[in-house]
Amino acid sequence: MRTKDVQVGQTYRCEVPFALPYRRYRPETMGDSWWALTWLRGTYFPLTVTDVDTEARTAQGLRMVSTTRVTVELTEDQVEALSLPPGHGYQVTGMLLDTEDEPVELPRVGTLTVPLRWLHPMDTPVSGGHHDASLRGF
Repeated sequence: MRTKDVQVGQTYRCEVPFALPYRRYRPETMGDSWWALTWLRGTYFPLTVTDVDTEARTAQGLRMVSTTRVTVELTEDQVEALSLPPGHGYQVTGMLLDTEDEPVELPRVGTLTVPLRWLHPMDTPVSGGHHDASLRGF
């Protein structure tokens, strides 16, 4: 999309190309999103724009996915009860299951910076070969 057409607060379909040439999509330009975008090549997903950088011609946005993976930080009382050395900020990571041992899907929101040309109105057809990454992912 053109810079003037992208509006903060709007949700667009982001289509990540199959190839991400390093010369064009450098970590310096894409920031922390660079690594996640390499895993999202050839996919599309909704992205709600939170900021537009007209100079770099990029948009920062929020992407929501569902996950069964959870991380819980242990309290100091729990650390003490487990006889672990205090002051290390322990976490337990795993899968959340319901009473029938089925995975529970939880929403997770991540921030991505993408080039404006990857954004498309939600009601336009998806480019050929791209697959939907809106349900699960990074």
